[in-house]
Amino acid sequence: GPGEDDASIIQEACKAPHKFVLKPQREGGGNNFYGQDVATQLRKLSREERGAYILMQRILPQLQTSVMTRGGQVQVMPGLSEFGFYSVFLGDGRKVHLSEHAGHLVRTKAEGVDEGGVAAATR
Repeated sequence: GPGEDDASIIQEACKAPHKFVLKPQREGGGNNFYGQDVATQLRKLSREERGAYILMQRILPQLQTSVMTRGGQVQVMPGLSEFGFYSVFLGDGRKVHLSEHAGHLVRTKAEGVDEGGVAAATR
């Protein structure tokens, strides 16, 4: 954020980019940077441009045997599942009018897939 010194975390992410994901702060997901692309983008972006992104440490879960279906075909393969939690917040700067859990989603991806998942219908 404004006034924060992010030099040490940027340096860490450039040394070990596989441990991070760089996400644009926009609706809809996608367009994330993984692996060496994290370091490349961080070196390319100005301090001001970096403000449009969130740098997150990757969660690297253990793979599990997953049953996937595509086009009516069943495949058993290594995969991982992610939980997404959704909430609703409504406030006016003085008072919180609504702050509630609004649902959740579990998406399972094949090994090596970064973007998408079942909700995005990636192939």
